[in-house]
Amino acid sequence: MTSRERLVAATRREPVDYVPLHGSFNPLSEVQRRGHQWQFPWPGDASADEQIAYQVEKLGLDQIISTSLNVCAPVEADSRVWLDGDILHKTYLTDDGELHAAVRYSDLWPHGMDLPFFSDFNVGHYVEPWLQTDADLQAFMSLRRTADDETIQHRAASAAGDALARAARYDLATMVHVGTGMTGAQHLFGVRELCMMTIEQPELVEAYVEFEHQQNLRALEALGNRGIDLVRRNGFYETADFYGPAMLERFLGGRLRAERDAAHAGGMLMTYTIHTGVMPILDYLVSLGLDGLCGIDIAFPGVDFPHMVETLLPVSSLWTGPSSTQHIWKGPEPTRQAVREVFETVGRTGLVLTQCVSSHSIMPWESTAAMIDEWRQLR
Repeated sequence: MTSRERLVAATRREPVDYVPLHGSFNPLSEVQRRGHQWQFPWPGDASADEQIAYQVEKLGLDQIISTSLNVCAPVEADSRVWLDGDILHKTYLTDDGELHAAVRYSDLWPHGMDLPFFSDFNVGHYVEPWLQTDADLQAFMSLRRTADDETIQHRAASAAGDALARAARYDLATMVHVGTGMTGAQHLFGVRELCMMTIEQPELVEAYVEFEHQQNLRALEALGNRGIDLVRRNGFYETADFYGPAMLERFLGGRLRAERDAAHAGGMLMTYTIHTGVMPILDYLVSLGLDGLCGIDIAFPGVDFPHMVETLLPVSSLWTGPSSTQHIWKGPEPTRQAVREVFETVGRTGLVLTQCVSSHSIMPWESTAAMIDEWRQLR
């Protein structure tokens, strides 16, 4: 089997010549790396293609060529960024009013004199989040209006064509990242604020996720039948860490199933990133009927790994393996043991071995090397 055939078959829970290992590598920001040494065997300034070449040729991994599609129209809006003491402000003046956010500015802020909409760093620095009211949401949506069909189709053709051309060198699988749901909502609303709004202002949360959902559907429609193999939907924070099963069903369930159906209609498999907080929502995850669940931390407190596999594997492939924090950080032997546990528990059908969720550039490379070596012995 080619690498692409192997990874697609594993995601479909079909027999493979051997279990694929997809390596996930996070270089981290300069702020996050401060005080640590670079551990990856390729240089920090290596291009994406140079990294893929090393990972495929030297390590023998089943890597994926990823792309994305921006369906938003270009919008001209005046903006201003300023620093008031240790508070960084940014304001947009839109056709539908002013949109403002503020964060605490320190040497831990990685974006310089900018405040993006979507960043994990927003939530820990917020003084005032982007979205608090319906007026804020209207202004946000005016900045992110959906582009016309011709523009979207042109962008989709370019994104898919570039990904397929890069994948052809090693016959790798291709993936498009579409949608962030309540993960992206946390970046905009703030974590505590979003959790409270699901109870106190559910209509505002519903309006945001529906706006994003419609753009996701538009992206999936445009990308369909262009040869892309996989869709990856980011559900990292869409778990019982923050919401109960009924709340997840209300805000996300129907939308995720519709996005799954749109991916399938375009000849693509639907995969979904989740990490922790999964045990209370196993039945909900089964009901989504997704092709792959990616990144579940098998060593997180309270995880019953055999029960999880027994429940999920009949419906979804599992992209799982050593935990970033519980195994890879702790060295080669815990990492090897995690690989053995995954093979013993999941088996060889419906498994894509991968880090949960990545090896970081500051983590001991010996752990990742041990994962690869153990995989070669067991695959």
